Amino acid sequence: MEIASIPKAFELYKGLDEQAFFIKMKVFVPDRPGSLARLAELFGKNQINIVYFYYNRSEHPNRVIIEGKFKDISSWDRVYQSLAEQGFFEEIYQENFEITEPEGVFKLAIFVENKPGTLATIAKLLKEYQANVVYMTFNEYLSENKAIIAFYLSEKQKAQELLYSLNQAGYHYSLEYLGKEEETNRLLGLNLLERFYFNLRKVLSEEEVAEIKRLIEASKYLSESLINFNKEAGKNLEAGEVFGNILNFAIYSRTKIGPNFSFTRLPSIPLGDAILHTFKPPTGGNLYVFQVDHEYYLIDTCYGIYYQDIKDMFYKQGIDPENIKKIYLSHADADHVGLTGHFEEEFQTEVWCHKDALGVMEKENRVYGVPTPLYELNHYFTILVNYFTKTKFPKNPKVFNHQKVYETLNGFPVIDFFNIGSLKFKVIESLGGHIPGQVFFLCEEFGLLFTADYLLYVPSLTEEEKKVLNIPKFLMTSTNANSSLFKKEMELLKVLAKNLDEKLKTQGRGLIIFPGHGDYYPARVL
Repeated sequence: MEIASIPKAFELYKGLDEQAFFIKMKVFVPDRPGSLARLAELFGKNQINIVYFYYNRSEHPNRVIIEGKFKDISSWDRVYQSLAEQGFFEEIYQENFEITEPEGVFKLAIFVENKPGTLATIAKLLKEYQANVVYMTFNEYLSENKAIIAFYLSEKQKAQELLYSLNQAGYHYSLEYLGKEEETNRLLGLNLLERFYFNLRKVLSEEEVAEIKRLIEASKYLSESLINFNKEAGKNLEAGEVFGNILNFAIYSRTKIGPNFSFTRLPSIPLGDAILHTFKPPTGGNLYVFQVDHEYYLIDTCYGIYYQDIKDMFYKQGIDPENIKKIYLSHADADHVGLTGHFEEEFQTEVWCHKDALGVMEKENRVYGVPTPLYELNHYFTILVNYFTKTKFPKNPKVFNHQKVYETLNGFPVIDFFNIGSLKFKVIESLGGHIPGQVFFLCEEFGLLFTADYLLYVPSLTEEEKKVLNIPKFLMTSTNANSSLFKKEMELLKVLAKNLDEKLKTQGRGLIIFPGHGDYYPARVL
């Protein structure tokens, strides 16, 4: 084929035998019932046979990609003029959030005749029943007689009438699912905000979901952030789904405060003149508390929303929060940094972090400074999770040395040192796979390696944590700044841990890994 012309809005081709023309275009329609019917009808009445049609509301609420075939160029002229006059070529991003119940979502595989007007007739029927098409695809080259359509009916009782009308009109179909029978994340056509509220219902009561909605709607900034998060997630569905799950889990934390707060305390470990206490809150990261006489030093914290509960927990466990002298921060995600600003403000606790963590906190973007297509998605996610979990950043954090590398451990630079009592720690800089400003802490003498979100011991995670993190996706796409680099780091860190363990084994000891979630465990099980 040769290209006859390539205006900005479409591409027009002429067949080599000059018996047919082919058109390929991208247009934009409102996200409401009848929009696709109006578009398909325009093609049908002008004898342009649609050979490819793609609309997925999950990706973009208004964009439709169409390819058509026709013999008379005047047919296209009429269609083009009408499309231009009605503004179909003007790019828009306007969505509604009308899908409130998955039971109203239906997916059909429909047998269609491969001729002009077929899709228009189906779309018109759907319009009559006020069915909002949320997904529609047809590809002549894959199957010239099969279209896949998902739609939403706010009045679910009309479903049987609609399906009966399709049969009466001569369209044979198979009902692939009713929304209530599917996992929310498998439902076609839902935007992330709708999935967000559906998933909230799995962990919160209807009253609590309604309260979250009121909270969002009352804040223009928060509302816009959630809408922008949804928009960016549509461009990156896999990552958006994982971010959405973690955001749901973070909001779930709001139900675990006060009388609903609980924690797990793992066995304390004596280490020279120090004792290491480990606390696991209901959600968020672990708190590792070193006690040296009557002074305390923390490695990481958890969500800020637990501040009062954590203080109460400490008092009951014989730990005076006023005597927490320093917090060493592995990285600036909300589930690790959330309490630091509270302790700094109330007790003048020193907070130490990597210099790149400062940018993450200041810009509220967990991939700040990283060239990634998920940059904006990470930004809006960070804003939302920080807000819902009441993250409070430190105002005057101290920064680890970053101008000198003292040694390299299996590819990781050692950039600084600190002491907790007689325990000497190395600050190991990550390569940046998970988040900028990530560090690990190693005490070689006593065999302690703090790995944050690396090398989690999956069997020790709660079912809720496993579900929300969805380990394979978490490792592959998830929240990582650079997933391939993250996987490389995991392997390097695993080798480093095994080598250190082998070295300690000759002394009758071993390396213990302290991850940010789940239980600590011996490196020998890696």
